[in-house]
Amino acid sequence: MTPAEVLDRFAEEEMIRLLAYQNLYGPAGPQRFDALFARLGMDVAAPHMKKGKRPKFKDHLIQWSRNARPRKSGRELLAAVKGIQAAYDQQDQKDRKGRGR
Repeated sequence: MTPAEVLDRFAEEEMIRLLAYQNLYGPAGPQRFDALFARLGMDVAAPHMKKGKRPKFKDHLIQWSRNARPRKSGRELLAAVKGIQAAYDQQDQKDRKGRGR
């Protein structure tokens, strides 16, 4: 819906109420569920974090668009893969030592 259609369809009082609702309770529409579940994720993660640290809303909010996420360079992707592989290698060495006993 274009902005002109919105202005034609809704009265000024309805627009004010909608904006007040969004300011109090978050976005209206499908984005509301994303915000709601991000808030729930923050509440679930908060007790498990180090003392003095707080979860961030943006870390729990799902980004549906590729344009919304920062693009990683090839070096950053390679570093991430190497980190994952190193964790697997460490776990594999622990498992092998445990079997050797």
